[in-house]
Amino acid sequence: MTKVQANANFHSVTGQSVFDSREADPRFREYRRRWIEEPASFTTGPFPIHLDVESTGVCNLRCPFCATTTKTWGPDAPGYMKLDLFRRIIDEGAAEGLCSIKLSFRGEPTLHPHLSEMVTYAKQKHILDVYFNTNATLLTETLVHQLIDAGLDRISISFEGITKEAYELYRAGAKYEKVIENVQRLRKIRDVRGLGYPQIRMQTVMLPELRDLFERYVEFWKPWADEVAYLDARREGPHDDHRGLRSEWACPFLWQRMTILWDGTVLPCLMHGISDFSLLALGNVQEGTIKGFWQSEKAVRNRSLHQAGRGHELEACDRCSYRAMELEKSGLTKTSR
Repeated sequence: MTKVQANANFHSVTGQSVFDSREADPRFREYRRRWIEEPASFTTGPFPIHLDVESTGVCNLRCPFCATTTKTWGPDAPGYMKLDLFRRIIDEGAAEGLCSIKLSFRGEPTLHPHLSEMVTYAKQKHILDVYFNTNATLLTETLVHQLIDAGLDRISISFEGITKEAYELYRAGAKYEKVIENVQRLRKIRDVRGLGYPQIRMQTVMLPELRDLFERYVEFWKPWADEVAYLDARREGPHDDHRGLRSEWACPFLWQRMTILWDGTVLPCLMHGISDFSLLALGNVQEGTIKGFWQSEKAVRNRSLHQAGRGHELEACDRCSYRAMELEKSGLTKTSR
């Protein structure tokens, strides 16, 4: 039987979630129910539950484990999404019942000069869950107040390691003390203002060198975060080739989300570690509708192949570092080419 599991690469370790504060909202509970249950039952709603909206493809760091650094994650053509395009995306999503957006994909969203305006517009259009991932290097006092005023629901801060040496090795270009100061300032400002948002998640990619120190990591960040978590590490350097893995496994992304790049290109998933996005790209939102791409013949075929345990027949999926990671976690390491 084909297996599919949402969030299998994500591990929360503090016994609480950034979602807990909103459990009283029935609409929010329904959104989270769909997130877990629709992939498991291969149920396709009329519109994606979530959109990963790439506010920018530009990053100010060069983390050695990141596919953006190794240039193995789509074309090397970074840019910034225009506000008119963003509003078009949100307008359609709001009309179709879109539940959530993440304003980050390959780049660092706090580099976008209109980030808080994007958050404001999405919240004004009643998107339930608006958030982004950030390295927090540019999380100034002014920006924190702007994001809180905009209504940002949550923020995930990536911080690898617990020592200055490890952190600055993995987050090349960042300053250890400055980022800690930025995170602590965020929590203090939120608390002084008496607000429960944005909910703060501290997370790390679980690189092998960090495992023995992770307990210290959790204890350090617990006073400043609502949730501490880690993500399984993927292998997606220029020499990593994941082709040939076969398993009755389906990717949950295809039933949950789509990605829209800064230039409007629409992807059916996150395409982890895939250098050629054209292998799965569905089109451009400036030339069609999100709903049309979600329900397109190509998107339906992608889901059908995965549901049948034949995801490897899609060249991009055969190369995908997320798929490879999940299959290798289950013990599948032999390849047949």
